[in-house]
Amino acid sequence: MKELLTQLNEQQRAAVEYISGPLVIFATAGSGKTRVITYRIVYLLHLGVSPYNILAVTFTNKAAEEMKNRIIQLAPQKGEEVWISTFHSLCAKFLYQEAENIGIKKNFVIYDETDAKKVIKECIKELSLEEQKVPISYIYDSINRAKDNLIDPESYKINTLASPHPLREVVAEVYIKYQNKLSNYNAMDFGDLIMKTIEVLKNPKYEEIKNKYTERFKYIHVDEYQDVNYAQVTLLKLLSSKHKNVCVVGDDDQAIYSWRGSDVSYLLNFKKDFSTKDVQVKEFKLEKNYRSKNSILEVANTLIYNNYYRTPKKLFSDIEGTIEEDVKILEFSDEYEEAKFVAKEIKSLSKIKDFSNCNIAVFYRVNAQSRVFEEVFREEEISYKIVGSLSFYERQEIKDILAYLKVIVNPQDNISLKRIINIPPRGIGETTVLYLETLSKEQKTSLWEQLINIDKTELSLKAKNSIWKFLTLYDILKREKDTLYPSEFIEFLINKTGYAEMIEESINPESRVDKIENLKELISLAKDYEIKQNITTIEEFLTKLSLTTNIETEKKCICQNKKNNIVSLMTLHAAKGLEFDVVFIVGLEENVFPIRWAITKKNLFSRDFLDRELFLQSYNEEISELISENIEEERRLCYVGITRARKRVYLSHCLSRIVCGTRLQLLPSRFINEIQQVLRSEDVNELTVETKDTLKPQDFKVGDYVLHQKFGIGKVTEVYKEVSGHKVVVIFCDGKKRKLDLQYTTLKKVRKVL
Repeated sequence: MKELLTQLNEQQRAAVEYISGPLVIFATAGSGKTRVITYRIVYLLHLGVSPYNILAVTFTNKAAEEMKNRIIQLAPQKGEEVWISTFHSLCAKFLYQEAENIGIKKNFVIYDETDAKKVIKECIKELSLEEQKVPISYIYDSINRAKDNLIDPESYKINTLASPHPLREVVAEVYIKYQNKLSNYNAMDFGDLIMKTIEVLKNPKYEEIKNKYTERFKYIHVDEYQDVNYAQVTLLKLLSSKHKNVCVVGDDDQAIYSWRGSDVSYLLNFKKDFSTKDVQVKEFKLEKNYRSKNSILEVANTLIYNNYYRTPKKLFSDIEGTIEEDVKILEFSDEYEEAKFVAKEIKSLSKIKDFSNCNIAVFYRVNAQSRVFEEVFREEEISYKIVGSLSFYERQEIKDILAYLKVIVNPQDNISLKRIINIPPRGIGETTVLYLETLSKEQKTSLWEQLINIDKTELSLKAKNSIWKFLTLYDILKREKDTLYPSEFIEFLINKTGYAEMIEESINPESRVDKIENLKELISLAKDYEIKQNITTIEEFLTKLSLTTNIETEKKCICQNKKNNIVSLMTLHAAKGLEFDVVFIVGLEENVFPIRWAITKKNLFSRDFLDRELFLQSYNEEISELISENIEEERRLCYVGITRARKRVYLSHCLSRIVCGTRLQLLPSRFINEIQQVLRSEDVNELTVETKDTLKPQDFKVGDYVLHQKFGIGKVTEVYKEVSGHKVVVIFCDGKKRKLDLQYTTLKKVRKVL
């Protein structure tokens, strides 16, 4: 044990050796938090604590398994007996073990998301609700969030009555029926596992059971505590109520999952929540990083200091480096120039001994941004993989819309027709389609011919009505196809079919963002083809796409043969927990990263955002006051991206980008402005300022980049020539517009924002 402790730094060792009371460990990126937890458990075993009395909880089965294996390696015999699991596994085991004592059947089953959604579908049908108007995903996620907050069906119903909303009222009805069905089926979903466990531990009737577990778990450990929700914290308080020896490890600067129900305030308030008159929480900070060069960490520190809602910490490393060499801020004219630079730089790096493509990653804010990089990487024959997602053309919403286009052009395409005939749901079920397919085989006709001759079939009037509505929609789309450019028609189709509305009603924010951004990217792709290749019809668009995706498949096969030479492409959320030698963080523009819904009160998820005029109008509106919680999470996301890099970081932004089929002029992200504090040391000479000593008001025009002594870099959006004096409106990197009087304001023109 003495030898193991010498492997820890001073902060780590102090955390490991503190075993008398609750403690919170703020473990910064790359600081060895997993080592601290495992060594602490081994240290307890070495002191003679029984493995029976130790519990460790984390968030994924993979993380739990890795922790278990580490402990077994360090303490082979006793380590096997330590209870290490996820929250859900812990509660499932508890309920199985205590089933007979708490009045539930021991053979209960656990429903995953797929099973749960099938039950919800049954409830919708029995309540005579229209599935297309009540999305199953929305209901499922709403029930999940309710259970995360320990809100049972009856309480949810009461809350809805107090604050009425049509969709929430539907969720309330379904939730009650859903829970009854689970009970009848002797089943529980993941949310039930924690809720039921808490219900038992809180019930005075089961005081003996509670005492058994609170006595047993003398030492409790929780990893990734910044990601906990209310139910998980409540469970932890109950289990640790006797011995108070609870150790939590987390990093508030890496809390990026609020949209999943996580709440970083539980980590920040741990000291307050778990301290009593007799017991005070001990706090430790692990600030030494073992992954990255110190130069990269300086940049990360400078960025995250701008967050107000955090515990002060400062990352540092013994790995030396220089900011000028290790961190690059780059500006490009558009997204293609950006992607081509990244490809060229990757090729250059691969020729250097210390770098290989498998240790290089490209991070972006939303999945839709991968398309341009996929296209350029294929052209340059750079092998890549999409981490945590599908490639652009394999994503569900892209395949759905392309299937619609194919049916509009060729209704005899059975595969595409079957894909979209009931998307969004319109009452044409699988049984109806199967019946029509059988008829088409018997009569040697296509599925489409059966649809247009639906009156001759024996289907119910309800089924026929649904098909007539679909045919009417088809006629409308067919008429518009030849009057609109491809980008305009795709936009029209997404709205007219109800596809945008279907996405809007999905409750998961990140899922909605991704799907909307992917559809915008498809519109932008069509626009790009129109401009660069003079493609004016849907037929030409599909032909071009077909040839492109065919080349994709061929090049993918070539790339896959290059072992250990694969660059990773992923969203910043998917990057959490990973590390690479070189990281490219691309698309650092206002409204892109930070993403627009984080900096404005405008409802991003409205289908209006797939209407070009309304969408562009929203871009021209003055940005509202910042929603601080959202912007801080976006900044944490950028921090996570930077701290994934061991040796080099490239941060890039574009002056313009095609968004929803229109090329927009964009400002550099406020995060670039914040990072420049350490990169530039506020030396304005490095910003390539105009050489003139004094600029006249008439020297400024719309589109100019300017430097203000207080507000930093901005872009002129309006110029007013008034009798009282010239004025300009500038939007700065903090997202705010300011009207400045040039008589009283000194502005310097910036030729290029680096």
